[in-house]
Amino acid sequence: MTALRQATALAAFELRGVTRSHWIAVGGVVFAAAAVAVAIAGLRSFSSLGLAGAGAVTDGLVHLALLLPPLIGLLLGAGSLARDRERGLLAMLASQPLSRGLIPLAAFAGCVLAVWAVVAVGLGVGLLLASAVATAADVAASGLVLAISLGATAAAVSLGVLLSATASTHHQATAAAAALWLLLALGLDLLLAGVAPGLRLGPVGLLAAVLINPLEAARVLALVALDGATSLGPFGAYLNATFGRSGTVWLLVGTLASWTIMPLGIAGVVTLQRDA
Repeated sequence: MTALRQATALAAFELRGVTRSHWIAVGGVVFAAAAVAVAIAGLRSFSSLGLAGAGAVTDGLVHLALLLPPLIGLLLGAGSLARDRERGLLAMLASQPLSRGLIPLAAFAGCVLAVWAVVAVGLGVGLLLASAVATAADVAASGLVLAISLGATAAAVSLGVLLSATASTHHQATAAAAALWLLLALGLDLLLAGVAPGLRLGPVGLLAAVLINPLEAARVLALVALDGATSLGPFGAYLNATFGRSGTVWLLVGTLASWTIMPLGIAGVVTLQRDA
């Protein structure tokens, strides 16, 4: 119970600090504005065709929710431990009777709760605009989008905390987080598109490329959960034949969980050794 109280107190402290961060303020406004723009654009495209529905809105929000919130999460996580170290806070905590292995967990909890709130509000505003034409299927799809976005964001925060634990300064950690987001969100896809035809990776190679990229794993999970693996063409047929739809979903959920747990474990070990 003592460890639980310590972790809760540290997480609450980190959450108060995170809510004052400019990344949350700016990122929250940008994400909410982008969600509203996606919703309006989607509804107008349906209206111009004389149709009604929220499918275009949901598709747009999937891409938005798997790009911007992970970026905010990476930046917040990257600034957590490194900034506390520069301020002398980690040295002060190291002198207290608490487990230093809890510090990365507390930083993760504070950051992820703050970004989750941004995601929930941003998606909520966008979906509220689409509620007039949404069907029961659209509501269920929106819930899936929210859950998958929260999972991808948690993995991004965890990676940010790991960068923060290993970086010398918070500026280095922030730069590394921005570079990592570009790599995960765009770089690996572009690299794969360029080398896949020549290397003939096949479905097994494509699956490996998905599993090493939490954002891509979340994107494929959203496609499988919303439309089925058939929307992925031959690769989707391979997933269906090998794992089935439910097996594919659990494989990708496990991938996101692994990308959340493993970086935190490494960050805990680094913190124990570095800030002892």
